[in-house]
Amino acid sequence: MFKIGEFSRLGQVSARMLRHCDQLGLLKPGHTDRFTAYRYYTLDQLSRLHRILALKGLGIPLEQIADLLWHGQDISAEKLRGMLLVRQAELAEDLNAKHWQLAEVSARLQQIEQEGQPLPYEVVVKSVPAQTVASLRAVVETFAEMGFYCKSLYAELYASLAKCGIDAFGSEITRYRAEEYTETDIEVETAVLIEPHHLGKPVTDGSYAIAELPASDLTAALLYQGPFDQVTGPILALL
Repeated sequence: MFKIGEFSRLGQVSARMLRHCDQLGLLKPGHTDRFTAYRYYTLDQLSRLHRILALKGLGIPLEQIADLLWHGQDISAEKLRGMLLVRQAELAEDLNAKHWQLAEVSARLQQIEQEGQPLPYEVVVKSVPAQTVASLRAVVETFAEMGFYCKSLYAELYASLAKCGIDAFGSEITRYRAEEYTETDIEVETAVLIEPHHLGKPVTDGSYAIAELPASDLTAALLYQGPFDQVTGPILALL
């Protein structure tokens, strides 16, 4: 038997939470001393405590958890695992979105601090010849998901080209096909350079397209090396 303080350390939950669970009938002590009113718990009660905390982590109020656990709706470990995995994915998505918001705020702050100062990046204007590319397009819900989608699209593109016996070379090209800035439903095109003689040939694998990027006499460019989620600053400097 464990005193409430010892059991709280075992379960990594506050004694106050254990008392609240007792009041709600969620987790009654294995034994309560009738003279001292001290609560004592048993080791096998940890399993129930973990379930309570897992459901609480899903955002379910304790009162509803009591209904779930006491009204014949037994929750198996496998079902609970599935619920937690879904919640884990939701929290990871929220965290990723907040990370992108923080990066954008930092980039805007940097722009303000650098007003009137030399740019931290060397921007060059150059001419770019026409280039033959194979590409894939997709609509990405938010910029926070762009890295994942681009990685997936390039993997699919390389696999399709290899299947058709087409070699890719040079730098990868990612194009955002929008006339104005948008934060959602972003149309993106991932492309790789291929030999010009493939232009005009029928595409045997319909998952990609072959086209020619037109030549440009004036293209502004800068070189950035770093994490994808910190690219907002260089983009603002370029613009």
